[in-house]
Amino acid sequence: MLASADPAPGRKFLRALCCLRDGAGRPCDSGCGMATLAVVDAPHAQARPALSSPDGLVAAMGPGLLLVGALVPDLRPVVAFAIVAGWTLLILARGPGAIAWAAALPLAVVLTWPWVLGADLPVGDPACRDVLSAIALRRMAVAAVGLAIVGVLAVVHRSGRRELGLARPGRAEAVVAVGGCAVLVVGGLVIGPAIARPFFGELDYPVPLAALVPAILFGIANGVLEEVLYRGALQAWLARVAPIGWAIAFQGLIFGIVHAGPEVLDLLPVHITLLTGVGIAAGLARWRLGSLWIPIAIHVGADIALYVGLSCRAPA
Repeated sequence: MLASADPAPGRKFLRALCCLRDGAGRPCDSGCGMATLAVVDAPHAQARPALSSPDGLVAAMGPGLLLVGALVPDLRPVVAFAIVAGWTLLILARGPGAIAWAAALPLAVVLTWPWVLGADLPVGDPACRDVLSAIALRRMAVAAVGLAIVGVLAVVHRSGRRELGLARPGRAEAVVAVGGCAVLVVGGLVIGPAIARPFFGELDYPVPLAALVPAILFGIANGVLEEVLYRGALQAWLARVAPIGWAIAFQGLIFGIVHAGPEVLDLLPVHITLLTGVGIAAGLARWRLGSLWIPIAIHVGADIALYVGLSCRAPA
C-alpha cells in the first residue's frame, strides 16, 4: 500500500506503470505500489544478508572481473574461466558471496562467443534473406547456451521466474510490450540509418522484406538473451547482496562498455555514456515494473532493425 493517498504526479506515473503488470480492471491500491515495487524480488530483497568485510570483498571480485573483461576484450576468455572457477569454489565452500559471482557468470561466458563461433560480419543481399543466415544461427546458438546457464544457476541459487523478471505479464503490459516492439522495428528500419550515421558512418543497405524472417529470429534471440543476462541475472542476483541502486548502475555500465565497438572509437565516451544510460533506464523499468517483458520487447524491436543493418550491408 502507498503511504499517501494523493502521491505526486511522478509517483502516480510510476504507480500506473507498475499496475500494467496486473492487467485491466485491478485497482492500483490493491497491492501494486511503490512499497511492492521496492521488494519485487522478494524474499531475497527483503532479507539481504549483511556480508562481513572479507565476504563482501570476495563477493565483489566476481563482478570486478566482469568489469575487467568488459574493458579489455582480449581478456574475456580468461575472465570467463576465472569467474566459473571462482563460483565453483565458492559453491563448494558454501561461501555467501557465490550469488555475486553467479550474477556475473552467464554474461562472462557469453562474451567469449566471438572466440568460439567467430565475429558477426556483413554478408550482403541476398545472403541476409536466408532464414538460416550465419548471423541469425550464431545468435540463436549463443542465446540457447546463455539462457541454459542462467537456468542452471537459477536452480542452484533458488531463483524463480519472478526474481528474474519473467513472471507471466498482465494484459496491459503485453499490449505495451508488443506496441513498443512494433514502433522500434519501424523506426529502426526507417530512421535508424540516420541516427546511427554519427557512430557507424554511411549505412547504405537494402531492406528486403524476406530478411525480416531471420531478423525476427535474431532479434528474439539477442533481445531475450541480453535482457535476461543484464537486467535479469546480473541485476537481480547482485541485488541480493548489494543495494538495488548499485546493481542497476553496475549492469548499465557493463552494458554500455560491452556495446562499444572499434567502429565508434572517435565517439567512444559519448557512445558508452548513451548506452549506459539506456541500460540504466531498462534496469529501472525492470525494477519498477517488476518485469522484463517491456524491456525485452523493445530490445527485440531494436535488434530486428539491427540485423538488417548488420547483415544486409555489402561485405567489406
